[in-house]
Amino acid sequence: MLLRLIALLPILGCARVESDSPPVPAVAEGHLRVATWNIRFFPEPSTDVERTGQILGGLDADLIAVQEIADSAALASLLQRVNADLARNTASRTGPGRQYRFVLADSGGHGGQYVGYVYDENAVRLTDVETLTRLQMTPDLRPGLFARVASKRGGLDFQVIVMHTDSGTQDRDYQNRLRFLDSLQVELAGRQAEDTDVLVLGDLNTMGRLAEGGLPRVRADQEIANLDERARKMGLRRLANTPACTEYYRGRGSLLDHILVSTTMAEVPSDAVSPVFGYCAATACEPVDPDRMPYDYIHVSDHCPVVIDLIDADRD
Repeated sequence: MLLRLIALLPILGCARVESDSPPVPAVAEGHLRVATWNIRFFPEPSTDVERTGQILGGLDADLIAVQEIADSAALASLLQRVNADLARNTASRTGPGRQYRFVLADSGGHGGQYVGYVYDENAVRLTDVETLTRLQMTPDLRPGLFARVASKRGGLDFQVIVMHTDSGTQDRDYQNRLRFLDSLQVELAGRQAEDTDVLVLGDLNTMGRLAEGGLPRVRADQEIANLDERARKMGLRRLANTPACTEYYRGRGSLLDHILVSTTMAEVPSDAVSPVFGYCAATACEPVDPDRMPYDYIHVSDHCPVVIDLIDADRD
């Protein structure tokens, strides 16, 4: 369904605002939509939960890889509201409407930021869910979460891993991200022996490294190029994002959130890209006055949702 562009009455005493995010096209017939979204330590004291739910429901996604979930009870309450809203808006349609559930990793690291999946139980089935401490790198970082996904409508099935890698531009952070790629390559070697259709997605924090201690600077685009090369060696390809930013910091857009897909996965359209929605699309990734950031940036998340529409058929 389209994201409703209506006036909201946010919680927490915020002023009445209009949506500053463009509508998301409905998923096309015969396709299955997968998304990734970092919802910024959900929920923070400043979080507009109603607005967050409206954006999530408006994605029209079958599976959403989420990051920075700090309160599972709050997420359950949010999805209950989303499900009720969607039921009211689709009451005249035939067939089951969306019914979102969620599953989170067993640990969120020292910061209590859990990764997980929000999924429509009427559209997909998740099995073999496993917390991946092997991809955690250090005890204080967030582990990943693995699942097998099967469509209930068509023949699509695949394996998926959501990650939220180390953030920061110090060498320690950068090295942890490189070590993650090493561990991911080992992890995928075993997984791909069973099924070559794999998605790896989430906030991979490709922000580069500052020059320090005699070490040269690594630009963000150089780290992304290295991600592309490492992905190729794992039999994956990174889908280009459009527009080319997924997060804002101090008024500047950056590309941190990615979707990697198997190069041999026939259910991925050959010309597939990963559209970025929310205020990143509204601003077209242009610089924004840090004192005049969009409402959704302030009260929902500094990250924008990223999606991919897969062909819902078994083409193996």
